[in-house]
Amino acid sequence: MLFMSTYSSPIGDFRLLSTKTKLKKIILPSEDSNLNPAPETKMNVPPILEECMKQLSMYFGGTLRSFSIPVEPDGTSFQLRAWTYLSTIEYGETISYGTQARGIGIEKGARAVGSANALNPIPIILPCHRVIGSDGKLRGYGGGSDLLYIKEYLLAHEKKNI
Repeated sequence: MLFMSTYSSPIGDFRLLSTKTKLKKIILPSEDSNLNPAPETKMNVPPILEECMKQLSMYFGGTLRSFSIPVEPDGTSFQLRAWTYLSTIEYGETISYGTQARGIGIEKGARAVGSANALNPIPIILPCHRVIGSDGKLRGYGGGSDLLYIKEYLLAHEKKNI
C-alpha cells in the first residue's frame, strides 16, 4: 500500500509517495504523467510523509542541510548504489558525474551514473541536483533538460544558504 500527499514548494507542487515507514518517490511539478494516484494509493498522510514535508519546508527555508528521512527507492542494484552515493555530497557542493562514478567504484562510468541519476525517484532528498558535468555545466535533471530550471534553483538556493 502506498500513501500520497502533496507538498507545495517554491518551485511548484510535489507529490510524495511512501509506504507507512519509508519514502518511495517525489514526483516533481512537471512530471504530469504520474500525477494521478494508482488505485492502491491512499491520500492519507502517515507520519513519514508529515516528517518529509516538515524537512522539505526546513530545506526550502534554508535551515536544513541534510535530510534524515528513511527512503526506499525502487531501482537496479547499480542505480541504488549511484543514488546512495548522492547522500555523501555536501549541501552547497557539486561533483562531476565522473567523480560520482569513481565514488561507487566505476572508473569510466560517468554516463552510466548520469543515466541512473536521471531516473532518481527521490530528487532533493537524494540530491542528484548536486552532480554536474566535468566542465561545470548543468547537464539535465529528471531525465531531461525541461526540468533544468529546478536543478538551477536548488543549486542557487543551497549556495545562498551556506
